[in-house]
Formats: sequence, C-alpha cells, structure tokens
Amino acid sequence: MKSIKVIIFILLTVMLIPGFLRAQTAGDTPTLKAEYEKLSKEYEAMAKDRDNLRAQTKILLKYKSQIVKAEEQTNKIDIERSQWQIEKKVLRHENEKLKGEISQLNGMVEMTEKYRMQLEEEKDKIRKSLSKSKSGYIIVEDLKRKVSNEKKEKNYLKKEAVRFRSKIKKLDNSLAKAETVEEVLRDQITELKEKYKEAQRSNELLEKKLNEEPKRYAEVARENKVLLKRTALMHYNLGVFYTKNKEYPRAISEFEKAIELNPKDTYAYFNLGYIYSEYYVDRPKAIENFRKYLSLAKQEDNDVDWVKRYILTWQTWEGKEVIK
Repeated sequence: MKSIKVIIFILLTVMLIPGFLRAQTAGDTPTLKAEYEKLSKEYEAMAKDRDNLRAQTKILLKYKSQIVKAEEQTNKIDIERSQWQIEKKVLRHENEKLKGEISQLNGMVEMTEKYRMQLEEEKDKIRKSLSKSKSGYIIVEDLKRKVSNEKKEKNYLKKEAVRFRSKIKKLDNSLAKAETVEEVLRDQITELKEKYKEAQRSNELLEKKLNEEPKRYAEVARENKVLLKRTALMHYNLGVFYTKNKEYPRAISEFEKAIELNPKDTYAYFNLGYIYSEYYVDRPKAIENFRKYLSLAKQEDNDVDWVKRYILTWQTWEGKEVIK
C-alpha cells in the first residue's frame, strides 16, 4: 500500500478534478488516519492486557502447585515426627527399664562378690583344717559360675544400653532436622500463600477488565468495518482517477486493493473488466471480472446488458459456452 502522505496528496488532487465519482474530501483523510491510529493503540493495549492475564494465570497456577507440594511435605514430616516421638518414648522407656535392671544386677553382683569372698575365706579355713567336704567345693564352683554369668549379662545389658542411647541420639538429630525443614516449609507456605492471594487479586482485576473488553472489541470491530469501507472507497476513487488519466496499471492496482478490502465492490469488478477489455484487450481477464460483476450487480443496472453482450460476443467468437 502507498504511504499516508502519498494518499493525502492524491486525494487532494482528486478533489480538484471536476466530474469525479463519489470521492471523499481531503479533510477526511487526517481524521481517518487519527481514527486508525487510535484503533491500533487500543488494539495493542487489549493485546497487552490479554498477555498479562495469561502470564498472571500461569503464575497463579505455579504458586498453587508449590503450595500443594509444600503442604504435602509438611503433612509427611508431621507424620514422621509423630512416629519418631513415639519410637523415642518407647526407647527411653526401655532405656530406663534397662538402667533399672543394670542397677539391680550391679547390686546382685556386689552381693554375690561379697558372698564369694566369704566363701573363699571359709574355703581357706576348710583347707587349713583339712576338714572340707566335697559338697563345699560344688557350692563354691556353682557360685563362681553364677557370678560369671551375671557379669556376662551385665556386660550385655551395658552394650544394649549404649546401643539404645546411640539410637535415641540419632532419632533426636533426625527429629531436629525434620523440625528445621518443617519450619522452612511453613515459612515457604506462608510466603506462597501471600503470593497466591496477590495473584488472585491481580487475576480478579484482569478478569473484570477482560469482561469489559468484548464491548470494546465490538466497538472496535464496528469502527474497523467503517474504516475498511472508507479505505476501499478511497482506493476505488483513486482507480477512477488513474483511469481518467490513462494510468491503467495504477488504476488496476487501486481497483484490486478496493476489492481486497471490499470483495463485494460491484463497480470495481466492472472497471477492471472494462480496462482489460478496452485498453489491454485481455479478454479472459475481462470476462473473469465481468462475470464477478454480474454475480453482484442488480438486474436493473444500466451496464448489465452491455456486459452480457460483450461476454456473449467473444464467447461465441471463440466457440465457448454462452453465458446464460
């Protein structure tokens, strides 16, 4: 398309030539330009609003997904922490029980040790007096085995106590770590909820604005149709101007632009057919445009009969199917 300056110049020239068809005044062109620029800016603003709404919706969905994941992790940590606390209580109870048993065993070992020492003393006395009996040896040996077994049990209980203490320590560390992670996740959830609320507020504003956009779109569409109609008429008038000045290539270009903007422009087809038939002697293109003219023109149009005769004449001459 030609630039706005060239169009304004041509329109001014057209208005100075008498006998022109329905061309518009030169004063309408700046107004059309201003209206077109205004509509373009409004369309760009609406496109930006639409893009902002899409971006806000993506952010909203992202925050929502993060909050759900964080809440799931928090619930999982709460369950694990409850299990750890229960296991910790059980282990502490067993540890206390073991401590009691160890204390009892220590008391028994001490008593057994004292008793063994007494027996050793008695044994020495019996040996010295050469009057000890076989049963006395048996009693002492039993006591020795009993003391040895109690010592072994005591060592085993001590090892178990150490193992339980180590396990309790590990559970305490795991619990502290879980509490730290839980605190971080709760902070993240709080932050994400705030962002989610902010995104919701922005989304509500954009939705409200978007609900108002259809009215603006309808008005823009209506104004766009008016602008297209005026622009098509401008190209049609330029085509007529170039035809009168015998600048047929330019005239054809302008009529084709008018048809591109308004495919139902009856007389643009007629003028194209006339130029191809009278000045270029390109009968196929002339007949093609005349046929389109006949499909849109009213029967009472003065040029209908002439166009039909033209098509009839040359199709008969070339032996082709006659127009009905």
